[in-house]
Amino acid sequence: MDARRLSRRAFLAGAAASGLLATGGGLWTPARARVLRSQLRAIADPTGTTLESTIARSAGAGYRTLVEGPGWPTLVRTDLATPDPGRVDRRQAVAALAHLTDIHLIDVQSAGRVEFLDRYGSPLTSAFRAQEALTAHVGSSMVQRINSLTGGPITGRPFDCAISTGDNIDNQQLNEAQWFITLLDGGVLTPDSGLLGTYEGVQDGVDVDPHYWHPEPGILDDPKTAGGFPDRPGLLAAAIAPIVTPAVGMPWYSTYGNHDGLVQGNLPRNAIVDQLLTHERKALDLKAGQSAAAFIGTMFTDPASLLADLEAGAYPFREVTSDAGRRTLTGREWVQLHLDSPAVPGPVGHGYTEDHLELPAVYYEFTIAPGVIGLSLDTGGYNSGSIGQTQLDWLEARLRAAHSSWWDTSGEVVRSGATDQLVVLFSHFGPGAMDRPMADPANPDERRVLGDEVVAMLHRYPNVIAWVNGHHHSNNVAPYADPSGRTQGFWDINTASHVDWPQQARLVEVVDNRDGTLSIFCTMLEHLAGARAPEEGDDVLSLAALSRELCANDAQSGGDRALGTAADLNVELVLTDPLQRQLPPITTTTTAPVATPAPILTGTPTYTG
Repeated sequence: MDARRLSRRAFLAGAAASGLLATGGGLWTPARARVLRSQLRAIADPTGTTLESTIARSAGAGYRTLVEGPGWPTLVRTDLATPDPGRVDRRQAVAALAHLTDIHLIDVQSAGRVEFLDRYGSPLTSAFRAQEALTAHVGSSMVQRINSLTGGPITGRPFDCAISTGDNIDNQQLNEAQWFITLLDGGVLTPDSGLLGTYEGVQDGVDVDPHYWHPEPGILDDPKTAGGFPDRPGLLAAAIAPIVTPAVGMPWYSTYGNHDGLVQGNLPRNAIVDQLLTHERKALDLKAGQSAAAFIGTMFTDPASLLADLEAGAYPFREVTSDAGRRTLTGREWVQLHLDSPAVPGPVGHGYTEDHLELPAVYYEFTIAPGVIGLSLDTGGYNSGSIGQTQLDWLEARLRAAHSSWWDTSGEVVRSGATDQLVVLFSHFGPGAMDRPMADPANPDERRVLGDEVVAMLHRYPNVIAWVNGHHHSNNVAPYADPSGRTQGFWDINTASHVDWPQQARLVEVVDNRDGTLSIFCTMLEHLAGARAPEEGDDVLSLAALSRELCANDAQSGGDRALGTAADLNVELVLTDPLQRQLPPITTTTTAPVATPAPILTGTPTYTG
């Protein structure tokens, strides 16, 4: 580590001690600062991560700017196993990856957006956010931050891959999906639709509504009405202008989220919904005498009447420029966009193959690193919050292929000649959020499987070490111990979003401690934009900084709730190494044949459209 970086960290620690910096939600204490100083001597390179510095909300009431704060130390979590104190000198990196989630690339001008529902309170308060026009800039800023790193901060291992765990887009729109591919592949990304170069949405000076922040000066003169948010001349034009964004500098993968496969993350696609998305009229409020619940019910059960009422003028509306690119995309098209992606940064198809065009869901297996596989699940789309029996069977087949031994449902040990590999699951909905057994319209008789059942199956396979996911827009890390004691269990790693505060990603490093344990190091990552948003500037990082500041001031976001606690941020998650774990004495053993590669998927196609 160079002297400049050490001096900067020393300055941050001293500034925090003297009260010059915010504490990051109370995460800084003198004791934690001492731990961090000790840890920094033993890690590869904290530069650019929250081990070096963090971004926090300034103190006070009203509209709050952001400030740079001290780094956070790594908290050792021994919920599942206890490591040897001497592991630091002998540990070896096994894998390293970047976890992005809930990027929510948003076409803010779409006629299919229903921002007006935001005014009707919970659970509709994410229908509008002041920062939504800047999601592409935040995504690019995060890619730039990842590219600035030389490897995992703890081990220095070059990153094996990046994976975005769903809600990559916001409204199941074709143009949003194209933006997402460009974001990770690199190139010119134009977050604009309709009349190109002209913003047509709820934040401009047409049909001014005080519920929304209008950044142009003079539209709303009362700062209290505007929420105390600043004037920002030219922001809306800058937000939809083309940006040049670099490719993420590693192989990348994505999982399917409910906003990727459902309109607004809730509504199944159909021809009428596509007409609403591509219409030249955008609804601005409920029709006379209608409740929000009734409007939502009509969207689900009778969208044709909603369309007819919109065209008859029953809904308050504004004219927007129609755009066919706002139509929904099918599951096949989602796969095809990944298949059409260039070979660099790759890999070709990003986990998908031509077989996925004809098979029933967007789940797949991929290699993270030698001896470590990833299983990307489809918990999004129409069946958000559950998987079908077909996918469960596929998952168990892939687990068996990665295990030389496991337990069957009767408690007997099954042995095979398969080569043991560590297994990490990725999905949008994590185990605790898989609680919606909605029937699949294309396979209405297929049994739906919820999180508890999947967890019980995973506990029979000792090589599963982690389940990485998103959806909640908050940081949370929890152990899932095996109640039977047969396996060590696994870690549930949930990461916050890019669209809401605190706009973070997570670096994950798997380490062999060479003492019979593994450690999964999780290090939080801020995107590259600085803490303080400049008062002017239309470059990517200036707009990304403004987005972060705006979301930190979202009165509906719950302050630092989504940030989580110290136990959810920079953590070392310890497990017994399953590849060295001895099976307990048994009285009955079943011998299974050597696992052979199975088709990626089997079953009847379920895609429509």
